[in-house]
Amino acid sequence: MIANQGRLAPEERRALLLGPLYRILGTPAVALLGLANTAIIVRETGEALFGLVSLVATITLVFPFADLGIGATVLSASAMLAGGSRDQNAVDVIRRAYRVLFGVAGVLIVLALCVMAFDGWRVLVGFASGPDDRWAITVATCIFALTIPAGLGARILVGIDRNPLATLVLMSCPAFGLGLTVLLYVSDVSGIWYATSALGGLLIGQTLGTVVALRVSGLGWSAFSRVSPSGIGTRLLAGSGWLFLVAVGLPIGSQAGRFLLAHLSTPAELSRYALMAQIYAIGWQILSTAALAYWPVFVKRRGATDVTVRMWWRLTGAFGAVAAVGALCMALLGPWVATLLSGGRIDVSAWLALAFGAVLVGQALHLPAMVLLTRPEEARWQAWWAVTMAVISIGLGCAAAMRFGAAGVAYVSVLAIFAAQVLPDLVWVPKLVRRRPPIAV
Repeated sequence: MIANQGRLAPEERRALLLGPLYRILGTPAVALLGLANTAIIVRETGEALFGLVSLVATITLVFPFADLGIGATVLSASAMLAGGSRDQNAVDVIRRAYRVLFGVAGVLIVLALCVMAFDGWRVLVGFASGPDDRWAITVATCIFALTIPAGLGARILVGIDRNPLATLVLMSCPAFGLGLTVLLYVSDVSGIWYATSALGGLLIGQTLGTVVALRVSGLGWSAFSRVSPSGIGTRLLAGSGWLFLVAVGLPIGSQAGRFLLAHLSTPAELSRYALMAQIYAIGWQILSTAALAYWPVFVKRRGATDVTVRMWWRLTGAFGAVAAVGALCMALLGPWVATLLSGGRIDVSAWLALAFGAVLVGQALHLPAMVLLTRPEEARWQAWWAVTMAVISIGLGCAAAMRFGAAGVAYVSVLAIFAAQVLPDLVWVPKLVRRRPPIAV
């Protein structure tokens, strides 16, 4: 625990200020890289194929739960690596996490190869573009599998109050992705292969982040060692199961529209949704970067309930206000930006842009609660509401996709987020925090 619970420590202030600041200052460059990448891919693939490419390339948004909630547990453990809140088991948590996630990556790679062997990708993604699908989607899935353990580096950096470094590492991913896209363009490959560039850039950036994290934290190669004798038989990853359910429900609730459109609507509707999601991601990255910086802050103040609740209310209000401004900009400029990026090939309506703006506001209002409620019993509460959101999104989204297309599933996501995330947060989060024991566990 830190000495003065009501005030931020100097390293916490630096992490909270510099991480979002780097993201804001770097957003124009990152946005240009990402949008240039999108523009190249749209022009090389066309309206119909772009939706499929985007669906595969953004698999990390739809399946972030592949780390089984362990990434969140590692972030909390990293906050306990040093200082007054030091936990002797923190290093063993990270060691076990790497071993488990490398196993998960191996299983996913084997499954991808099996799907390729039986030529089953068309059934899973909803439609196909040609014979290269089985190879390109398999490669993309294998790269995604490797990003699961590689992503722990950024979690460690955030946990040790090096959020600015984590931000810079993640901001490098679009640059690597654009480089791979240009390489594919020069190689004159089939359009579906562009699904691998963003994932490849992510893997390169995350690998760099892992090297930096292990060096800065002092863990080094010991992070890949066996768990120490004192940690054997201990539930080092306690609570990660509930965080896994949270990680399952959240993307299904907010991102399942891609799959619903792929199976129940037209390629054109999927492309509209995918392109608007690219624009939405710019604002989401800034807000999520700022929210993650508060994760270790809340972990270190688990016993200071009144201070935590006041901090959460202020943070929720601030995030909501910033997101509202972003939503207004998205509604006004989104259709024009979409037309510019696609060269007029993909038409995005004002209603669809407004829906994504509302999604941004809902997600922003929930972010502070998500990084606050990380104790096992709190994660369980989050998990049930996340599953509820997923049920609403899928149940209503199926009907909306067939009748209203992209805009329909986007507005269903808005309803699900506010009904099963925002409202429960506002009603119950203060009560949950005040039930905590007086001393952090």
